Amino acid sequence: MNSTRIPASAPSVPMQTAATKAFRSGAMLLVEKDALLRRTVALTARTLGIGHIHEAASQSAAIRMLGERSYYGAVIALDFGERRYAQYDFGLLNEIRTSADPACRDMPVAVLVDHCDTVLLQELRHRKVTRVILKPFRARTLLDTFSEFKEQLRQASELR
Repeated sequence: MNSTRIPASAPSVPMQTAATKAFRSGAMLLVEKDALLRRTVALTARTLGIGHIHEAASQSAAIRMLGERSYYGAVIALDFGERRYAQYDFGLLNEIRTSADPACRDMPVAVLVDHCDTVLLQELRHRKVTRVILKPFRARTLLDTFSEFKEQLRQASELR
């Protein structure tokens, strides 16, 4: 399988009202430059009743969208070709993890990457990324990831 789970610690702050609203609305975020992949995943998720996938083609668009509403999970593509790790743009991940909104800060995040070694994995763990999905992958892998995020939030809501 092309997906690796990173052990995650429990959220540091209890789920807030915004997270509950996100859960009810089924709002999830997919940040990927490939429009065909975004559309395929979004339409399939809606058809299967997994939830509504909000699409962003860039990290700047995703930051704007995160300021407008709450999401209960995000899958973010880190596509930077042949660049070295120091040149990966972790801006969106940093923005999420330092957000003033606890629901955003504690939201589960997965990343899509072409390859991953220990250096990159360490950077992702530092940013509390819960899953790494290696390319190439099947659209079903993304759908399973969003389903898992939804289940995690449901379980956390039941504990409150």
